[in-house]
Amino acid sequence: MNIDLNTVLIVNVVNVMVLALTVPLMMGQKLSIAARSARLALIVNALGWICMIASNNWPEQWQDHVLSTFAVTGYSVSNWLYFRGVAGWLGPRPLARSMLALTFLIPVVYAALFPSYALRVGWSNFMLAAQMLIIARAAVFPAHEAPRNWRWVVVLASASAGIFTIGRGILGAFTDLYPSFLTPHPWNIAAMISTNVSLLLLNFALLIAWRQEAELALRQLSVTDPLTGVHNRRGWYEVAAPLIAQTNRLDQPLALLMLDLDHFKQINDAHGHSVGDQALQLMGRVLSQGRRGSDVVARLGGEEFAVLLPMADQAAAQNLDQRLRSLLTDMAPSTLPCAVNFSSGLAMLRRPGETLEQLMNRADAALYAAKHSGRGQIAISD
Repeated sequence: MNIDLNTVLIVNVVNVMVLALTVPLMMGQKLSIAARSARLALIVNALGWICMIASNNWPEQWQDHVLSTFAVTGYSVSNWLYFRGVAGWLGPRPLARSMLALTFLIPVVYAALFPSYALRVGWSNFMLAAQMLIIARAAVFPAHEAPRNWRWVVVLASASAGIFTIGRGILGAFTDLYPSFLTPHPWNIAAMISTNVSLLLLNFALLIAWRQEAELALRQLSVTDPLTGVHNRRGWYEVAAPLIAQTNRLDQPLALLMLDLDHFKQINDAHGHSVGDQALQLMGRVLSQGRRGSDVVARLGGEEFAVLLPMADQAAAQNLDQRLRSLLTDMAPSTLPCAVNFSSGLAMLRRPGETLEQLMNRADAALYAAKHSGRGQIAISD
């Protein structure tokens, strides 16, 4: 059976163009850097294939030279954009500098080597394959926890495309079996088909990654207080309750600070609710900056906040309370037209098996005692 590679190439371009036109409509405009990079990679890749079709159907050598160089540029830039998208979702990736260097070097060296078919084909295919293998490597071992489903599709698609591209480079650089881009050699046919399938799989994987990113963002919104940026009450219970259970199992120390801004109603009455909101935002920043890395911070409602301190004894919790007061004193003058302070109640987790609600009740009682004793101080549960 004879296969017309020009037709295969056109089908490939049509597939990429359909993706390039439809994916932006599905993804919308408010996108992360990773999602924008993946979307732009589609468009650039499609333009590269259009240039390749044009170069193979243009009789003049200089036109072939220019268009095929543009095509190779499109491939290398789209590979870099795919890599950037993966890095945006998975964290800093190894070989990032090598990837960027190849993006510039591939088309420049290709244009310089154009008079020698073997050299330019060998260079472009080997280096583009190197980019594809770097993308495959980037999807492995994420810097933070990430779903595996789309990552392994990226590995499979990029690695298989890279292997077929290496084979095509070997044919063009070291044999006479691949004298042109559309030579109907079995490996070239397989490489064309593999490239088409790999592109579809790769973009399908990146669409899954974007969807999971959007779902995670919605999830984050549901557990985050929009004014202060810390956990809201729902987020607090989802994080704090399992942490209490774990602490009880491991018989470790744990402290809870309940904090309440002093005279918050007077701030609202005297300076307006906008200043009151600024005071709450300032308290959120103070808590986020002053806490330890393992501490859990939340706004429970109104002007009331909570800090859960795993692996902390009473002295550590009191030190944190003092650090928060110092930060608030230092940061308030540049933010608010009035002084602001807070009262706090401290409770240590009791044994055996005290629940989060019981711990919060004791810390809240200590907070009430601090406010009753004059505010601006810490009280400790018995």
